[in-house]
Amino acid sequence: MPTDAGTRRALRDRPLGKAALLLAVLVAALLVSRSCGSSETQVSTERAAEIARGVIDYEPDRVQVRYLKRGFQSRGFWAVSLSTVDEVGSYDRTTVVVVNAQTGDVIEIQRDRAP
Repeated sequence: MPTDAGTRRALRDRPLGKAALLLAVLVAALLVSRSCGSSETQVSTERAAEIARGVIDYEPDRVQVRYLKRGFQSRGFWAVSLSTVDEVGSYDRTTVVVVNAQTGDVIEIQRDRAP
């Protein structure tokens, strides 16, 4: 009794099977990238700057806000640099306030006064 097992191609060897496999891999990669690489924030850059201004006791001349990820699970934070400038244009004092981008909590404050 003849069988067609030797002449039959596996699904992965057919063009339609290859296309379906490629599509499945692309969909899986998209889902993983959406769940792991999310950079959505609840706190805006403007709000992070307001929060940082609230924890210092001077009026800054310059404010710079940068988004960064920290920790094992890569949580988002705003690093807000607040500084004053002296008469010759050198930084007089600088404070960096790290704000949680999801909750708005102040995580860290680093103060540096130039000599």
